[in-house]
Amino acid sequence: MRILTSLISLLFAVSLVAQEPNIIPRPENLKWINKEKPFTLSSSTVIVLEGSNLEKTAAYLNAYLKKYFQYNLKVVKRTSSANVIRLNYERMDHKHAGAYMLRIDDKGIYLAGDNEEGVFNGVQTLIQLLPVSEAGKIAAKADIPSVYISDGPRFGYRGMHLDVARHFFPVDFIKKYIDYLALHKLNTFHWHLTDDQGWRIEIKKYPQLTTVGGWRNGTITGRYPGNGNDKQRYGGFYTQ
Repeated sequence: MRILTSLISLLFAVSLVAQEPNIIPRPENLKWINKEKPFTLSSSTVIVLEGSNLEKTAAYLNAYLKKYFQYNLKVVKRTSSANVIRLNYERMDHKHAGAYMLRIDDKGIYLAGDNEEGVFNGVQTLIQLLPVSEAGKIAAKADIPSVYISDGPRFGYRGMHLDVARHFFPVDFIKKYIDYLALHKLNTFHWHLTDDQGWRIEIKKYPQLTTVGGWRNGTITGRYPGNGNDKQRYGGFYTQ
């Protein structure tokens, strides 16, 4: 009986978590405001910059909406409209910079951060709350759940490492990689640019670092130490 009760409790807890919006990393606090009345984002929604120096953050959000929903929202300093996304600053008193709060109801969205990074982090959460839409497809509307979220970084340094010395990645991949870091609120990109297998960054005073050090005449096949060499020249580097 005790085992059955424990299983029922576990299933109930899992079902409650499953009902919440899927946000990674999980916010410190998330509460439903109204499950029955989402905010409907549309092409007539307006972004209101109540805080200063938030133009780039608004442009970032607009670029995402244009790519996946074909929206290009108007950005203003003030408006009397209710169908808005308001970006602002508020004091959070969090142990690390980058905290934010996000309130969504059927009337509009209010997003405030403790600094520009906090507002940007809140935008990443807002993007995760949007329904999935195929790039380039026109969406008539996008319902966003009515929730209240307050969140902040658990750690000041949050990073990911990418080793391009052994395997070279093109610039487009690097940009996409950084976008994924930002989406998950990581703030440090550790770029491993040089090693004995390849030198990947242009130093104009020492051109042979890339003309010679950026290439190898073959790659081992099989697990190290390998069972041969493919004899194919391989490499590349990033210009300044």
